[in-house]
Amino acid sequence: MLEKLIKSAIISSRIIKIYDEKLDRTVRPTLNIFIRKPFGFGFSTMAIELMNKGLANYVNDFTVAGIVGTVRQGRIYTGSLANSGYRLTIFDEVMTLENKAKKLLNELTEQGTATRSLQGYIEKRIEKAVTGGKYIAEEGKLTLQIHTSCIFGTASEQILQDTDVKMLFSRCFCLNLAMDKGEAVKLKKEGRRIRIDTKRIPEEPIDVVTLPEDMNDMLLEKIEEEGLVPETEGGYYTRCHDDLIRLSAVHCVARKDDTINEKDVKYALQFYNLHQVGYLGTQLSEVALRILDVCNGKTAKEIAEKVGLKKSQVYKYLNTLQNLNLIGKVGNRWTKRI
Repeated sequence: MLEKLIKSAIISSRIIKIYDEKLDRTVRPTLNIFIRKPFGFGFSTMAIELMNKGLANYVNDFTVAGIVGTVRQGRIYTGSLANSGYRLTIFDEVMTLENKAKKLLNELTEQGTATRSLQGYIEKRIEKAVTGGKYIAEEGKLTLQIHTSCIFGTASEQILQDTDVKMLFSRCFCLNLAMDKGEAVKLKKEGRRIRIDTKRIPEEPIDVVTLPEDMNDMLLEKIEEEGLVPETEGGYYTRCHDDLIRLSAVHCVARKDDTINEKDVKYALQFYNLHQVGYLGTQLSEVALRILDVCNGKTAKEIAEKVGLKKSQVYKYLNTLQNLNLIGKVGNRWTKRI
């Protein structure tokens, strides 16, 4: 699923517009992903591999000037984000971002722009074209308009409580990953490799993908039937609906078409449960995520042995997961609900 989502984000960076016929609106096309992963997950290795394949731009300069760029003596100097047009942008360890940069990422994921204030006043408007966008410098501001999808990665639990990062969740497909000791040792020895088939990734941007009314009805019906997140949770349904539209569009483009059909919608719906777990998982600790990962018909004792905790400690996490409706109990065995 991780590789499918990353491929989807890469393709979505090529889609300029998605038109929703049922609601008569244009949906922001770029699929952004927030990955919460354990230390040693191999995220940086994976990011560099995607960059070397020409599919992504790996950003690890986390100052606003480094991300956006600057203006000196009437000339625009590009930042690291300028290399992202029609490609995926990967931000590693958002916990190291300065506060201004966190706000910038919210602007980028919502509007496709990144703006910074300049120390000197610009007397004359300056423009500079880049692939998939352009720079505009005027009245003490430098703005980069860029068409890109983003992936954000962190191993920090504390950063999830940051106000700006919480806002970023609303623009992202949240993915919470766990890793046992065996996988950690294997990654240490071999490194994480990612298999992305580039044959179905378009080289050029796609102007518009259309979502017909009947296909939208299929998406909405599925959300209504299987929604586990209460409607009070900050507009989750709207966000999830749009993410499913983006995933449908991605599959449509991979088929070399521009109108979404039932096959495309079914592709998107396979991610629906993952979407819900990811959203709820932002409230969980790394230990709780590991326990959720092994809840496949095991007893509390078996779970405790698997994650290396006492049985009494495991019950606390099981109760939290049950209250979030993520797991259920049949007899003395615990199982994921989704």
